[in-house]
Amino acid sequence: MKLQALGPADFLKMPWKNGQGVTTELAVARRPGEDGFDWRISTATVAVPGPFSVFAGIDRSLAIVRGGTLTLNVEGLPDVTLTTRTAPYAFGGELAVSSTPALEADGVPIDDFNVMTRRDGWQHALTQHRLEGGALTWTLPATTDALAFLYCAHGQVRVTFHDGQTLTVGAGNALRIDDVDAGANVCELVADATSADVFLTTLARR
Repeated sequence: MKLQALGPADFLKMPWKNGQGVTTELAVARRPGEDGFDWRISTATVAVPGPFSVFAGIDRSLAIVRGGTLTLNVEGLPDVTLTTRTAPYAFGGELAVSSTPALEADGVPIDDFNVMTRRDGWQHALTQHRLEGGALTWTLPATTDALAFLYCAHGQVRVTFHDGQTLTVGAGNALRIDDVDAGANVCELVADATSADVFLTTLARR
């Protein structure tokens, strides 16, 4: 198993494809072409209403990290309002989507968490959890070219692996896990203090 601890110095900020916001790229599998990736994990800030960039052939999942609520108007689907307590919302990147934020504090934008995978080659799953006291068991993908990614949004989380190895991931930091061995693909997550908010992503080839 290969573990890679990542922090703000490893992340890359870039403008949105439509020029109306900024994304912080946490991890990516790059490829030639207009969109430039097979998969990408990122955060972004949203402060004003506006459209999302269009990504044809991309599956997306979106969740709220902090800062308020975000109402999405998705082409052909009912509106949905996302909060820090709602499950991540999945939709096709080719759909026309606009968002309307409701900020908790004036002038402080919403932070969201976004996972995108190219539909013809990759698939992903995204969950968000608040850890309070008990341990959360996380099953890691153990297939070829699969990987897992943990992002800690708040607090500090202790990750304990099958062999007893332990790592701690603080707020604003991440852990990438590659080359997981079958039979050793379960770990436990525990908040180091009162609570911790984490986003857990798995990616695998179709």
